[in-house]
Amino acid sequence: MHQYNKNLIAASISLAVGALLPFSSAAADEQELRQEIMNLKHKVERLEKSRIPLVTQETEKQEQEQETQWFENISFSGLVEVEASYADTADGDESDIVVATVEFGIDAQLTDWVNAHVLFLYEDGMDNPEVDEAIITIANLEKSPWLLAAGRMYAPFGNFDSHMVSDPLTLEIGETREEAAQIGFVSGNFFASAFVFNGDANEDGSSHIDDFGLSVGLAHEAGDHDMGYSFGASWINNLADADSLQETITDPDALQDKVNGIGVYGSLTFGQLIFIAEYMGASHAFDAADLAFDSSGAKPRAWNLEVDYGFEIMGKAAMAGVAWQQTEEALALELPETRFLATVSVEIYEHTALSLEYAHDEDYSIREGGSGDDADVFTLQLAASF
Repeated sequence: MHQYNKNLIAASISLAVGALLPFSSAAADEQELRQEIMNLKHKVERLEKSRIPLVTQETEKQEQEQETQWFENISFSGLVEVEASYADTADGDESDIVVATVEFGIDAQLTDWVNAHVLFLYEDGMDNPEVDEAIITIANLEKSPWLLAAGRMYAPFGNFDSHMVSDPLTLEIGETREEAAQIGFVSGNFFASAFVFNGDANEDGSSHIDDFGLSVGLAHEAGDHDMGYSFGASWINNLADADSLQETITDPDALQDKVNGIGVYGSLTFGQLIFIAEYMGASHAFDAADLAFDSSGAKPRAWNLEVDYGFEIMGKAAMAGVAWQQTEEALALELPETRFLATVSVEIYEHTALSLEYAHDEDYSIREGGSGDDADVFTLQLAASF
């Protein structure tokens, strides 16, 4: 389950909070002091080569201050999720305990304009951890509403907001991770971004930067006396480059036709109540040679409707939620046609949560090529973040 800690605006433009927000700017006199330290350091290095010791207590103090300032601009974050599950399916029941997710992130604020972000990820089923994100961001929202980001990132296509343990089915259709370049604009509650990348699914097997997309939205954080909201829409010119579709398309190097992807979402927060809605899917059907459903071209799409409520249990923050998710013509992606979810989560300690989720899946009918079977899955998740 890939859910990295992001704020509302950053989630919409697929950047970590540290990649967007500037750290405290260095004053001009501090910059001069840094230059003096560098000059002194070079002088010391030259003298050391001549075997003339010149390391005074003042020099050591200045170098220690420089190292401390450098270290303070680097932050680490992480997430560990351990899950125990029990599934009752048509083929029988099964149970397991797995390390579902391990994330380790590093953010370095190199200047008040430049941030470097790296996220390592391991998920159950992977042979080895991988570099999930590696992004260089040029942004200073205190001085400019524009930002530029480049690297390995999740394209700002879709929102995929959910408080369930399981990822929403909209994510299973639209999540797109690529080596990309992105330009963004943030002003007040409005944000927008455009991105380009060289996708893996192409019509002629060539390799060009010819995949692109757009995302726009409005977001306002809820206050003590006002409602919070988030609305947005996104578009991508080649849905076949979404992660799950890349693995499903018959021949990504000989794509018959590029199909646009469209996503819209919205959420409202009233006090302790949160309402979430999202739609994600293809603008029209794929060629049957690329992706088929019921003997013709498939038009995969999904939506998620969710309601969550926050409360307290013995002084501990808790949340309960239910969700209804559905797909259309997504049999080839091995997704259920309908999914009902119910989750209860309690923060048992600071940064440590215990969640219990019940999921009921209904497969596509036999007439449509599915099994027509149902499945029930209970998942107990212990998650710790830092």
